[in-house]
Amino acid sequence: MLGSMATVRDKREYTIFAVDKADGLRAIKGALSRRGFRVYGFVNGDSAIRRALNSPPSLFLLEAALSYGDGLLLCARIRKTPVLALVPVVFVSRRSDVADRVAGLEMGADDYITKPFDERELAARVSANLRRCYELSRPASLQFGKVEIDSNAMRLTVGGSPVALPLREFRLLDYLVRNPERTFSREHLLKMIRPGASDVKPRIVDVYVKSIRSRIEEDEENPQYLRTIRGVGYCFHLPGASR
Repeated sequence: MLGSMATVRDKREYTIFAVDKADGLRAIKGALSRRGFRVYGFVNGDSAIRRALNSPPSLFLLEAALSYGDGLLLCARIRKTPVLALVPVVFVSRRSDVADRVAGLEMGADDYITKPFDERELAARVSANLRRCYELSRPASLQFGKVEIDSNAMRLTVGGSPVALPLREFRLLDYLVRNPERTFSREHLLKMIRPGASDVKPRIVDVYVKSIRSRIEEDEENPQYLRTIRGVGYCFHLPGASR
């Protein structure tokens, strides 16, 4: 069961966006990169948001006291942005007063770590938040309409009948269904299902999506579930999903 896992299964599957001053970014990258996380650093919130809108990260690490704008306001901005609203946010800040920690959590952060931090604790807290958001809350079996996905068995059934689906397409469908109403770019989806495949064009995702639709949609030309967001990418839409 996903919920019984004690550690994040594969840190390389997760992307972390850290927003801090240069020295803070060096410390965070050093602590987490050595433990297998993929970390991208930004010295201001605008650049982080622009990148995230194209390819949402798995988690944000924010300094509350930023040189360019306030980290609390950046957190609020993330929470108000539909594509990013469900991404976990963790503050790693030199502001250590109780009032600062409470303000960060009230603004929508999932956790608050003060500086100087212990590298092991930072990695453990990041892992815990990733695990909580992407594993513990995710059942192995998902059902919508006549479609059922069993992640553990890597099995897709439609109307009670098993349907063959290539591995990469299964991973794509599983990822989208587990993140409903979130729009992802082709680049982001390709990284999730084919990490390290730098020689593969993002448009291959269109081929995967077309194949998936042929199996789960009643009308492929007017898909009910797997929707194209023009100019951005794809999202899984399902009002009242059974999860």
